[in-house]
Amino acid sequence: MAELSNLLVVSDLHFGEELLPGAAEERCEAVALGAEAFCAFLRYQAVRRIGGRPWRLVIAGDLFDFMSVVIPGSPELPARTADERRHGIGRGTQAGVRRLTAICAGHKALLESLVKFAAAGHQIDIIVGNHDVELLEPEVVAELHRQLRAHGADDRALGRLRVVPWFVYVPGVAWIEHGHVYDEGCSFEFNLAPNDPKDGKLIFNADYAAIRYLGMASPEIDPHGIEEWSFAGFLRYAAGQGWRSFLKLIVAYLRFMWALVAANILHKSPGRRAARRRVHRERVEAAARDGGLEVDTARAIDRLARAPLTVSWRRLGRLLVLDKWGMIFGTALLSFVLWLVAPFWVAMLGLAALTTATVIVQIRLGKHLVTSQLPMRAVPRRLRELVDAPVVVFGHTHDPRWQPIHGGGLYINCGTWLPALRPGLRRSFTHVLVQPRPGGKPIVELRQWRQGASMPFDDRADIGAGVTNPGIPRIAG
Repeated sequence: MAELSNLLVVSDLHFGEELLPGAAEERCEAVALGAEAFCAFLRYQAVRRIGGRPWRLVIAGDLFDFMSVVIPGSPELPARTADERRHGIGRGTQAGVRRLTAICAGHKALLESLVKFAAAGHQIDIIVGNHDVELLEPEVVAELHRQLRAHGADDRALGRLRVVPWFVYVPGVAWIEHGHVYDEGCSFEFNLAPNDPKDGKLIFNADYAAIRYLGMASPEIDPHGIEEWSFAGFLRYAAGQGWRSFLKLIVAYLRFMWALVAANILHKSPGRRAARRRVHRERVEAAARDGGLEVDTARAIDRLARAPLTVSWRRLGRLLVLDKWGMIFGTALLSFVLWLVAPFWVAMLGLAALTTATVIVQIRLGKHLVTSQLPMRAVPRRLRELVDAPVVVFGHTHDPRWQPIHGGGLYINCGTWLPALRPGLRRSFTHVLVQPRPGGKPIVELRQWRQGASMPFDDRADIGAGVTNPGIPRIAG
């Protein structure tokens, strides 16, 4: 059925984000609005076919938001550390089952809509993202199937719904994945085996640590904008919250820092790394077989992933501005020593030279922000060299994009269904429609759900979204 299906790609719905303790009313309303719109969208598409073909709905990652759900310790799942007693059980397989159960309890309409869509003869592929990476584990997938059965799914409907660990590949048509593996703040050292083999817990990356510590300390902040904050910006925000909140946020930032340092220490463990590498390789091979890809090609694509910044002390130090603070304190210390041991005019000249050198180095270092859009816009060209896919579709950034690939092809980011502060209501509810054409290039369009229908995306909402690729036709309306 996949070869005869038209593709419908959505991403980043983040059901469960509203469960973060203390979540602002605006965030809860955004998730509720996204859920209502998506259910209406599924009903709309289920009865509308193009050319008589069924749909292949690809949810390109982050359908669920496990990292926002706090699971307190219990006799069945005890909190073994002070951190878990304070912030809830860390992310892992058994906690993932509990988190999925909590999310599904608040989104019954979503489950019913997915079941009805599959029952209407359409296929659903759920790609694993960084916010729902627990779906890599069979126990969590089994819980999802249990939830779907509880909402009316039979064996036939479940046979049309599958969880995909990495990518959906339709030769000659499209390559689809979430894309977080190309983002140093959200990738894992071994993306298909991200858990520590010793305790089964997910190893922290910058995104997970930011939500667990900074997000819980300031749930009113849009979590999808934290990665763009500088350290100075964070301090300015904290200072404006009053001294009690300031201290609370500073403590949260210290915990955030320690989580990343602890992750770096775990990355240095040879035995644990070897165990994760082995599982990752096995899963890469399995994903290749299941996805219709040569194993060697899958390995080559896997090598395109960016290592998480927690692997490198240099990148981690720059993110946490430890390099700049070190230079500032070092300059102050050397200046103090000069003042004590050198004549006045020598000390003044030395102080001026040190200050000038520090300023020059600081300027040359610049800011190190965790960025995802730039590498994600560069990777599709390299993917096109490895697979027969004129269209490359990612999610993850929440930024709808339509960008011709140098040398031929098209990169599309399908955006998000979450109308939060970023990207805003006007640029949410976006999706990609791909019609395969035997013997020709596919017809592709970036669309948006609005006014109760699927319409062409309003290109005024994003200066890059209205660019068309003359090599790949676009639906006129």
